[in-house]
Parts: sequence; C-alpha cells; structure tokens
Amino acid sequence: MSQNKIPSLPQHDSVELINDRQFQLSLARTKYNYMTSYLEGVPLSADVPAGEEFSFKYKEAIINIFVQMAKNFKANVVELLEKEMKGDLDDDVFTAIEQSYQTLAAEMSVFHPSQDVKNLKCFMQSLSKLPAALKDAQNVPQDLLKMMTGIEAVIQEVMVEGPTALLKSTLYDLLNNSGNRDYLTANSISDYRELYQGFETPPLTVSIKEKPWMEQNKAPYKQDWFFGYLQTAGFNTTNLLAVRENNNQAKSAILLSKLLEKMPLTNEILQSVLADKTITLATAVAEKRLYVCDYTMLIDKQSNVLHGKQRYVTAPIAVFYWSNTHVQGYPETKGYMRPVAIQLDQQFDPVKTPIFTPNDCSNANDKNGFKWQIAKQTVNICSAIQHENVAHLGACHLILDTIIIAAHRELAEQHPILTLLTPHFRFTLNINNDALHNLIVPGGVTACDVGLTPESSFAMITQARQAWRWDEQSPEQLFIDRGVDSDSLSHFEFRDDTLLLWAAIKKFVREYLTVYYKNNDSTVSEDTELQGFINALVSPQLANFKGLTGLTATNDSKQPYTINSFDYLVELVAHIIYIAGPQHAAVNYSQYPLMSFAPSVTGCIYHQPPGKDTEVNEEDDLLAWCPPLDIALYTLSFEYLLSGMQYDVFGKYNEDPRISYFKDDQVAQLVTDFQCQLAAIEIEICQRNKVRAMPYTFQLPSMIPNSTSI
Repeated sequence: MSQNKIPSLPQHDSVELINDRQFQLSLARTKYNYMTSYLEGVPLSADVPAGEEFSFKYKEAIINIFVQMAKNFKANVVELLEKEMKGDLDDDVFTAIEQSYQTLAAEMSVFHPSQDVKNLKCFMQSLSKLPAALKDAQNVPQDLLKMMTGIEAVIQEVMVEGPTALLKSTLYDLLNNSGNRDYLTANSISDYRELYQGFETPPLTVSIKEKPWMEQNKAPYKQDWFFGYLQTAGFNTTNLLAVRENNNQAKSAILLSKLLEKMPLTNEILQSVLADKTITLATAVAEKRLYVCDYTMLIDKQSNVLHGKQRYVTAPIAVFYWSNTHVQGYPETKGYMRPVAIQLDQQFDPVKTPIFTPNDCSNANDKNGFKWQIAKQTVNICSAIQHENVAHLGACHLILDTIIIAAHRELAEQHPILTLLTPHFRFTLNINNDALHNLIVPGGVTACDVGLTPESSFAMITQARQAWRWDEQSPEQLFIDRGVDSDSLSHFEFRDDTLLLWAAIKKFVREYLTVYYKNNDSTVSEDTELQGFINALVSPQLANFKGLTGLTATNDSKQPYTINSFDYLVELVAHIIYIAGPQHAAVNYSQYPLMSFAPSVTGCIYHQPPGKDTEVNEEDDLLAWCPPLDIALYTLSFEYLLSGMQYDVFGKYNEDPRISYFKDDQVAQLVTDFQCQLAAIEIEICQRNKVRAMPYTFQLPSMIPNSTSI
C-alpha cells in the first residue's frame, strides 16, 4: 500500500477514487490466485505474487541462523567421521576444515558477498582434501562424507537463493543410504545430547531446572509431571479434551462411555495410580477432573521405510487426572495434570495393546516402568505428527494462505482492513510456497522428519481443513467446546496466557475499526469491498471456509452472504490477527525448545509399539524406539531454524518507532495503547512463570512476530 494514502471505505470515496480502487482490484486478481490441485480440498495460493517475497533484511536474519545451524551440523559430522576413522587420518585435515569454517561463520554477511565467496572457496578447498586423505582408509562411511561435503553446497544455495534453500531437500539428499549405517545408531542417551554441541543454548527439554519436588536421579523429561505439563504448556496443547457423561456443555469432549468402549479403564486402575480409593471414574468425570488425548486422526495412517529402517505409526489414547492434592514428584502448585493410563491403539487387546500405567497396576508386564516410558514417548511422537501436519501447517500457515489471497483480491490498498492486516500477512505466502514445494513433497523434510507417508500427511491436512469451522476456532469458543475452559480446568498455561492476548487484540481491533465504521452496522453493510472479501472467504470456488455463523444469507447467487454486524466484523478481523500472531507462535517457537530432543519427542516411531509380551529389560533398550543420529540431527537442525527466526515483534508495526506505519492520525494513540497493554501482558506472564512448574514463554508478546513469517 502507498504509505501516503489515508485509509478509507469505498462508499466514502469519490467516483474517481472508486474507479481507481476497482482498477487496482482488477490488477490484484491477476496476481493473487488460488490453486486447488495441490492438496485436495485445500485451496492455496497459486504462487508468490510480486511484493510478497522475502525482504533483504529477512534473508540476512535467516543466514545468521543458518550459520549456527550449519556449524552444529558440521561439528557433529566431523565428530562422527573422527570416531569412525580414528587413527586412519591425519588430524591436520580436520584442523584445516575447522579453521576455514570458523572464518566463514565469523565473517559471513550479505553485505560482503565477495568476501563470502572467498571464504567459501577456502572452506571448499579444505573439504576437498578429505577424499585424498581417505583414499587409503578402510571402511569409509560414505554417508558421512556426503553429509560433510554437501554442507558447502547448502551454504552456496543460501547465498544465491536465500532461505528457500534451507527448506529444500538438499540435506535430506545427503542422508541417502549407501551402505552400512551402524555408526549412526545411538549407543546411549548422551549421543543425542551431544548433537547440540555447536549451539549456544541447548533445548529446554534437557535444561529444565531441577526443583526439590521432582524425582531424584531421573531426568525431568522422563518424569510424569513433565508429560502431564506438556498437555497444557507444551509444543501442542490442541489435543487435550475433557471426558464427560454428555456433550451438553462441551460438544467436543469425549464421552466416558465411548472412551471405555475403546479403552477399558477401571475404577481399580484409577484408584491404584492415584493411591486413593475414594475416587471413581464417575466422580472424576462429575468433578471435571478426567481428561484425554485421543489421536483418532492417526487411524489408518501409514508409515514407511527410510534408509532401510521400517517406521511405525499408531493412534494412542492417553488419560489424565487433574489433581490438586500434593504428591511427591509433582509440582507444588494449585493443581497439575497427572497421567493415569496409556493405550497405544484405539482397540484394547490384553497382549498386543494393553493399558500401560505408571505403576503397572494394569498387568502389562512392565515392572521396571520402561514400557510406560516408551508409551509416553509414543504419545509425544503422535502429538508431534499432528502438530506438524495440522496444528502448525494446516491450522496456521494454510488457513492464512487463502485469507491473504481473498483480502488482496477484494480489498483495495487503501482499505482500512487491508492496511491493518498487511503487517500480519508479511512473508506468509513466500514461506508457505517454500513449504509446499520443498517441505511436504515426497523426499522433502516432512518425509524425513515426520513418520508418515506423504499420502497420509496430505490426508491429515485435508481432513482437518474440511472439518475446520471458523467460529468454532475462536479461542474462547474452542476452549469451551473442548471442555478445558476456566470453568472446567482451573489452570491451563497456554489458555490462560493466550486469552490475555486475544482480549487485547479484540480491544485494539474494535477501536481501530470504530475509526472507520463508527461502530455502525449499516456502514459495515454498505462496504462493497468488505462484502466481496466475505463472499470470497465462503465461496466453494475460492477460499471455501465454513462456519461463519455471523453472516446473513441473501439468496443472491452473485453475493450469497452479507456481513452486517460491526461486532462480528471485529471478531473476524481479530481472529485473523490472532492466528497470524499468537496462535502460530505457540506451535512454532516451541519446536526447538520442546520437540528437538529425540528421546523425549521426535516425529517418527522406529520400533513397533510394545505389547505385554515385549521384553524391555534395560534403559538402553529404549533407544530402539529412537531415530538414527543423522535423522535426529537433521530434525533438530530445522527446528532450530524455525524456532530461531523472528522478523519483528507483535504490535510493533514499524522498524523505526519514531515513524508510524499507520498514516492516519486517528490511529496513532490506539497503537500506543495496544503496545502498552501488550507490555502489561508481558509482565503478567512473567509473574505467572515464577510459580509455574516450568516457565511457559511462547505467548510472551515480545517473543511473537506479527505474521506467520517462518
């Protein structure tokens, strides 16, 4: 938008300006278009229109992150090479590689391309010495050589193409199997910890501060409190549902009768786990204390073979009890989510799919608790699969994709709604295009990191999109429907923090739109461009959104619906901003902190889920369910990239605070008030984190960008 134009509604413009707006839109419709052939039932942007590309500043920020990522990648590959070839190579070879790489990493800058090229050449020359040095070596691990020598190719692509190269399958190609890969099998948990040696900060999972109430001599991520805490303050808090007798108050809650048909949980199991004979399933449900994560979306999904290793997928059920009675090993707070039982498929079988519990009271042959640990990890992996395909990609990136196209096709540059939303749309089409063509394609990142076949991933995304209903996804309504609102569940870290942001967004949007619509329903009805936007959103041939219940049917085939409520417009615009900012931040920036340590969470199951007759006698036996080291390294590298890039700060619309993005003087004070409210929310969340079991930082306003830009 021309930053000199004051926003206006079309009905308030002159005939000349209206004609100008219409001409603008006719041009925009040649740039912004949908495609429906990529993912069945999921309309998407056909390409990246001019003006939507990554900026120079964005590319520079990405390169800085990539240098750290590549440094860590290289350090691990060199270490593996050294371990495998110890005694066969001259240490000077590795010293030269290290020195040339340090120079490259220290001096890389898009402002000095000639120097970068020079440093790259030095690095490439040092790498070129490897083949000669290895000529006489025995049992050369060719996979590692490909990974090592391929790093410079990736760097070279980044220098030319920018961040697009990071999302291609280049690194994946380096991992292709060319022989024996036993050297990539972890021998201990410490092998996975060492994969972060090139990063300044390890992930939160392995750096949780121990507290007196925690179990002693047991890593925090292995403890039951952590597994329960992930459901309300983890990387994916979208799956937790209440268990109820009926759906009168929470339509998405799972009925106790339906749960017991699939998973024959008993009063005796519940009482044994909780060490309390006064509690029954019926009382737990009546008191709103029983919750479940039921991964029905993974029913009939398929996994595949990668590098000669079969991978697996299942559809587990995990049951939790909300307790406010202090027990050793759980937080000293007013309440916590306590895991009760896990069944690793949708149908119970006493041998193949038994019920696992923390104390093996369900007779699953798990006296040492190792199967319980595997069961928790399996649930985490399934949560990660749903996270990447649905909660992250589908419910954030792809939802916004079609909204952005509709907005640009129907709202002129000077329309106040497009003016407001443009910073919240920044770079989304470019990052989505990269993801669609490089991430979720066969042989891409998702095929490597997430243990589903591409067809199953596509099916998950499509099913979720077709079930998505606009108003039901509003934060307030969503928590009520799931039975996890504050009247049901007293503490839910993500919910409690995100609702602060939701209220602030709605207040700001209401005040902003009041400047132009005067809180007047008729002014909303008369806005022809807005009506076009709404109809593009609901049109089966265009964005194809369902569930906008605040619209009114017109019986006019050319414009089937109209929006004539100012209040509903506020909800709609606020919801778009919420998805682009806080909702996406919650699932994106938790990836490296909570999803990158493979023994806790990864995207693939590498061993068939255990049954009663499965023998797991030693803790190191758990490694069989973990990915090879190269896959773990590849996964954490991309999660580091995605969690490390933040282009701007939510609610701050211009890089220079002395120059306002909004050119309408009526808006300046509103933006200031919004920023002040966000600052107050930052303080409130920081205070809450002081008494939480573990800080929840993914809804801090300062840690949220305006748009879904990574």
